[in-house]
Amino acid sequence: MSIISSKDVNEIIRKTLSIINPKIMNHGDVTGYILFKMLECEQRYTEQELVDYTMLGILHDIGLYKESNVKNVADFETKNLWPHSIYGFLFLKYLSPMGDKAEIVLYHHLDYNKHGMIQSRYKHIIECLSLADKMDTFLHLKEENLEKEYFTLYRDIKFSGAALDLFWKAEERFNITANLLDGSYRKEMEELLAKRAFSEQYKKGFLEMLVYTIDFRSEHTVVHTLATVNFAQQLGRLKRLSGKDLRDLYYGALLHDLGKIAIPLNILESPGRLSDQDMKIMKAHVRITEMILEGIVDNDVLQIAVRHHEKLDGSGYHKGLTGDQLSLPQQIVAVADILSALYGKRSYKDAFPKEKIQSIIQGDADNGKINKSTVECLMSHYDQVIAEFEKEKENTIGLYLKIKEQYAIMIERFKEFN
Repeated sequence: MSIISSKDVNEIIRKTLSIINPKIMNHGDVTGYILFKMLECEQRYTEQELVDYTMLGILHDIGLYKESNVKNVADFETKNLWPHSIYGFLFLKYLSPMGDKAEIVLYHHLDYNKHGMIQSRYKHIIECLSLADKMDTFLHLKEENLEKEYFTLYRDIKFSGAALDLFWKAEERFNITANLLDGSYRKEMEELLAKRAFSEQYKKGFLEMLVYTIDFRSEHTVVHTLATVNFAQQLGRLKRLSGKDLRDLYYGALLHDLGKIAIPLNILESPGRLSDQDMKIMKAHVRITEMILEGIVDNDVLQIAVRHHEKLDGSGYHKGLTGDQLSLPQQIVAVADILSALYGKRSYKDAFPKEKIQSIIQGDADNGKINKSTVECLMSHYDQVIAEFEKEKENTIGLYLKIKEQYAIMIERFKEFN
């Protein structure tokens, strides 16, 4: 059985990113739809290509989610062009299943009369995305900011005239603006994604990408999540879980903190003990995770994700379940989550030493809060588990460093386009 259906891939992305900024997500939806209909009108692309390009249209401004003060998307779409384009390109290149096409996002703000300065096999798609982006942006600009005759004055200067002609052809054939106004475009998008059966690897790539979007709020939370996945998988194998349980364990651990995308940064990165009120807000991340995933991912995965703070004695949250209500995979993720939290270095604490970590975890097991046999298994293989994680962590941290280094280099290099 599949973890998530093809048609729900976009839905889970929409639900998650809308929590950060619904205006950016709505702009992405509309731009993606316009691009989809323009390319469909040409009748030269496979279904998979149409899906890829549509998803890139939806996510073309994913770099904007890293900005904390986006109130008017049109301002960023007309003034602050390169920072979010470059970050979005790097994010999609390294962290999404569409990395080979990420340069489409990189150049979507480049004026058409400068396209001769770049080399890309996707120039036509870039032209179409740029036009689709402008169409939605100008619909949202106030009248006094909208230059009269923009699409006449700047033809083949700011945008491709051929792309504009294609838009009008698609408009005549598909009634794009009418579908946007009455909301029926959403059904068309769902049908496109439903009829194309994504491979499990493709869907896995998008779910992994979602976890990295928490980086827009807290890099430490992403590293904690990836550590929890690693520890859970190792413990699951040591406990000889079935193939299905290991698969569910992976995805449940991967998605377990997705709701933290809605938690304020001052609480996520608080340097001291949280107040009772702040702890109440922090605990809400479990319910938010449930709201995002419910009805979208496989139920076994959902329950693993939302029960990682439950305790065997009923003292956990958010439902106060007891041991007889918690499956072994759910209990393993709870142990992995604690190990990750104790072992991880945060802005407000260094990693705890081995003895302290083992003492705390063993204490929870002895007090009937977490699975004792899983803890015994961890203690017997502790050094092996940590060594395996450290090897994997190099890849994770290395990826962040690569993105940051390339971002700094590209920001300087792209000044030539200003």
